[in-house]
Amino acid sequence: MEVKNKWQQLTADFIHEIENNLRQQHLAAQFVALAGRYLIPKKPDGSNINMQYLPEKEILLGNQHPDGWSVAVKLRNLTIQILDKNQHAQAEIPLDGKSFGDAFQEFKTKLQNSGIDISGLKTEQPYQLSTDALKEGKYFAIGSDDAISENIRYRNNARLIINELAAGFTDVEPVRIWPHHFDTGTFATLARNAKGSASKTIGMGWAIPDSMVSEPYFYISFWSENPVEIANNPSNLPAGKWMMPGWNGSVLATSEIIQKESAEGQYRLVKDFFRTGIDTLIKKLK
Repeated sequence: MEVKNKWQQLTADFIHEIENNLRQQHLAAQFVALAGRYLIPKKPDGSNINMQYLPEKEILLGNQHPDGWSVAVKLRNLTIQILDKNQHAQAEIPLDGKSFGDAFQEFKTKLQNSGIDISGLKTEQPYQLSTDALKEGKYFAIGSDDAISENIRYRNNARLIINELAAGFTDVEPVRIWPHHFDTGTFATLARNAKGSASKTIGMGWAIPDSMVSEPYFYISFWSENPVEIANNPSNLPAGKWMMPGWNGSVLATSEIIQKESAEGQYRLVKDFFRTGIDTLIKKLK
């Protein structure tokens, strides 16, 4: 077994099989999100729907209900877990071979059998996700061990790097995974206005493919309450590229990371990308 809490070497191009498994993980994570949205008490920032990655268990863990239970997704075999207050599995719903609808009905039954009030639970979300990754567009299918392992390495490395970065700031949000975009990320507040609201922030994270980048990527982003003059390419990065003016930030794609053929080389490349980019933005945002 690979050592947890260390960078795990990425070994493969982002091929269709890996992407397909990643998209199915995204869909599976919606069970956690639905429990958070409808069964967990709402938080002012909406964080009741988010989750965190636990590398020692290879799960995406949702927020804990005041009664102590929580919901998780076991990434290794695409299984939904209902956990007790000690994070022990009280019930499991393997998704392999099931449709989302059938799995949701089983999810409700096992929640209810665990003594959980499911009267408010629904499938409605304020966004829609494609089901193209499912077999025949309908059924979950686990996929190959190689694809699963590479996706777990992605999530492990994202958690490692972003938590290390977050530790360098005093006013920073917990590192979490949000169910819509399925990124591992956080943002640090650099300044606040007279009302105490954030006025300048830097975002740091790892994202799945989207309309901007067609493969997984690390990113740095910034936001300012007032306009800030930043050149399209504020400085040379040791890796990755600035995406301005179309987007406020920079990205480092997986294809560039795997050119380094060791775990240490990949880790240093990613850390250098973030260090240079963050230092540049902090100077520009002052």
